[in-house]
Amino acid sequence: MRKKKEIDLVIRRIIAAIVLLLLFIWIGDSLLRVFRKPSSTVVIIDDRQPLTETAQPETSPETLPEESQDESNVKIWDASLEPATLPAGYTTERKTEESVHEGILLWIETQYSGAEIQFGSFEDKNSCYRLKSNELCIQNSALRAMNALAQAYEQETGMTNLMVYSTTELYETEGSLYPDYLPDRSTGFCLDLAFLNEDGTISGISQLNNGWLKENAWRFGFVFSVPQAGYHLRYIGRLHAAVMHEYDLTLEEYLAFLRKYSFSAPFRYTYEEKNMLIYFVPAAAFGSTDIPVPENKNCEISGNDKDGFIVWTAENYE
Repeated sequence: MRKKKEIDLVIRRIIAAIVLLLLFIWIGDSLLRVFRKPSSTVVIIDDRQPLTETAQPETSPETLPEESQDESNVKIWDASLEPATLPAGYTTERKTEESVHEGILLWIETQYSGAEIQFGSFEDKNSCYRLKSNELCIQNSALRAMNALAQAYEQETGMTNLMVYSTTELYETEGSLYPDYLPDRSTGFCLDLAFLNEDGTISGISQLNNGWLKENAWRFGFVFSVPQAGYHLRYIGRLHAAVMHEYDLTLEEYLAFLRKYSFSAPFRYTYEEKNMLIYFVPAAAFGSTDIPVPENKNCEISGNDKDGFIVWTAENYE
């Protein structure tokens, strides 16, 4: 009897040991599965299988690094912001990298960085104003505007004392009326005016004595690109001068204002009974820029000397 009890005890111990062993194996296997489970942020990629949804990198044309963008997304005005297809009646005009430094709306902060400009003379000036020197140079469009301004000044004030004191000189020598360094003089669209007195002396123009110019220069396409310099006129064209006058903007403020308006959402302005469209086109990161324009090319384009182009055209261009 005693021997039988000993056998039963041994069997129970063996069974308990087997159960404990199986329990240890199950626990060990469970722990191993936990530690070997792949993380949701680490994916082992089989060349034959696509990435899982959680591992798919989030990329879009807007977030791609600049150097990895396809050239076609950069060349056309701005493929990420503008419609891929031009509306009926529009095409594109290609401008080179250098063209961003050409036009009447350049904002020269420190110095002009474009190609050398060939200026015209004052050979075709009218008799309504004088020149300090016959060697002065000017852009032809600015000359025509100055002729019109001086004629209106003489007719409306009865005065014939306007003088063009300087134009393209970045700064004058010591003793000059206007020794200020004004980098936009290098565009050839600037005129520093003075008064020629009856005794032959020359008086400077300032904000205190330029009342007629301040009120009327915009009518001829001129603005005071440096407002505190009441003598310094800059030609930008009558349309732009009219907008600046109406909205009371400086040239720098006006160019910043236009950056908000794109080809697909242009700035609309009624000028001389025409509905005008004005919009900004950013320059391509490299190479030429294709600018959307009316098919009949009835528009004007100017670089801003920095990073883009400004286009203006009549809305009903046909």
